[in-house]
Amino acid sequence: MKKLVLRYGIVGACVSITLGLLNWFTVAQSFSVEASQITGYASIILSLMCVPLGIRYFKHKLNSGIVPFKKALKIGTSITLVNATITFLYSVLFFVFAGEEFANWRTSGMNEEALQRMNQAPDFVMSPLFQGLIMFLSVFFIGLIISLVSSVALSGTKKPITRNLA
Repeated sequence: MKKLVLRYGIVGACVSITLGLLNWFTVAQSFSVEASQITGYASIILSLMCVPLGIRYFKHKLNSGIVPFKKALKIGTSITLVNATITFLYSVLFFVFAGEEFANWRTSGMNEEALQRMNQAPDFVMSPLFQGLIMFLSVFFIGLIISLVSSVALSGTKKPITRNLA
């Protein structure tokens, strides 16, 4: 099961990182901050589609069409944890190398009042570790919801529907 969790967690993180970089170099540079945020959340959700795929793979390929709810939730949460951890590391590196550029981009369209509120925030808010933690928590909590829904949907003893047309 460890191999399955690592495989699906790493693939999900690679999807998240790839889409995040595409977002940064295309959407963020050409459109608004809001459009980039929406694209970012969509990329997180898309990367977490590895959770139901991993549970489904375990159920049908490794466990004869059966997966109890607790086992499915454990698999989904583990895949999410791997994805969130790798995304944390990527986010820290991103903010080490592009943090200043990101901060300038983020504030480019703000009015004076919003800029004053942002300047009142503690210095650690824009630190790479804090930004990485925010990304970890975002991916992890969205992943927990997806894990829970996937576990409910995929748990049980139902086998895939096959039709014999002969």
